[in-house]
Amino acid sequence: MHDRDPMLAIDIGTTKVCAVVARRNERRVIEILGHGLHPCSGLSATGIVNLEEIVASISNACHKALNHVPGLEISQAVTAVSGTFIQSQNTTGSLILSKHGRPVNPADIQQCTAAAIRKSVPSEFEVIHSLPRWFRLDETPFIRDPVGMVGTLLEVDVHLIIGRVSILKNLRRCVAKAGFGVEELVYQPVASSHSVLSEDEKNIGVALVNIGGETTSLLVFIEGSIYHSETLGIGGEDITRDINHYFQTPLESAEQLKKYAGSAWLEAVDPEEPLEVVRFKNRRTITVKRRLLCTVIEARVEEIIEEVLRSLRSRGLMDSIFGGVVLTGGSALLEGIQEKARDQLQWDAHIGFPNGVAGYEEIVSSPSYATVIGLLHYGYERRDARAAVYGPGWPGAFRRAWEWLRETF
Repeated sequence: MHDRDPMLAIDIGTTKVCAVVARRNERRVIEILGHGLHPCSGLSATGIVNLEEIVASISNACHKALNHVPGLEISQAVTAVSGTFIQSQNTTGSLILSKHGRPVNPADIQQCTAAAIRKSVPSEFEVIHSLPRWFRLDETPFIRDPVGMVGTLLEVDVHLIIGRVSILKNLRRCVAKAGFGVEELVYQPVASSHSVLSEDEKNIGVALVNIGGETTSLLVFIEGSIYHSETLGIGGEDITRDINHYFQTPLESAEQLKKYAGSAWLEAVDPEEPLEVVRFKNRRTITVKRRLLCTVIEARVEEIIEEVLRSLRSRGLMDSIFGGVVLTGGSALLEGIQEKARDQLQWDAHIGFPNGVAGYEEIVSSPSYATVIGLLHYGYERRDARAAVYGPGWPGAFRRAWEWLRETF
């Protein structure tokens, strides 16, 4: 029964690799069959620093996930990545349809988007996502779907998310060396948006802030479309290192202090509450006020939020985000971060918990799993879209392969 439409999702982060295996049941509900986590320090915010470590982390995380489903064989994975080697831009493309006008078809939209890509994407980058925001047909702007409408000139305004070719090739090599092909490559916050944001939030205007290990990714929706995305080179590991440096405590202890005693909202911390801090080997354990730890944490969280604000201000988006901010990623679990974000941004802020799946809910309902659960939603949507165009099963796969060969050669 597990062979019905199975899917493997892999989220490759700068501190860990998360893998989830799932299937769609007879009611087309996504069921989680297994999950796995493994530490990873082979990927930094700027790219790959240790290829073999990433391979080992992917292999271990996937092995743990697939161990829950003996006998299930999966050869491909929907994979998420993020880093400052991923960039974005808004651009336009155009296509002359006919001197006397004719109906727009799906191939026209592809050609129009391809024109935008050709004029905007440098050769050292590849397109991860090309996301049309709106179309113009002759003198009519802001069309969501022009298919079937008659006109002479089609224009598209598109949001492009692009990554450095060399780094993305090596990431695909890592997945391949772990034993899987890449079915889809997805930008982490795009994946997260599929599991934590509603259509109403996207339409009213919302900012998704995914605070990872070494990066914080930002995705802004306005009127249902992505208007801005950016990866900032700062994240939860910076908080851990601040604690490590300030209290002269091992990184592992610093991480535990952050998780179990830390808070980003100083106002809620008892100024007299004591806290024991284990320091480096051969140094005595000290007792400090917990408020001191939270002061260190709050300062770095303020910097992360200020970087988000800088990004939004530079694009003139401050007056368009009526739906507030949704926080995801492991650092979204930090005590007081919701209150701190709400106070500093002067918007509503809440934690984004993934939804829309069944099984292992006590584990995968954490904001830490927002990306990998979003990958499942994204992957199944893409499969359905391909099946609608090419047909299901092997015949559809052959038609897709033939179309690719025809376009490429």
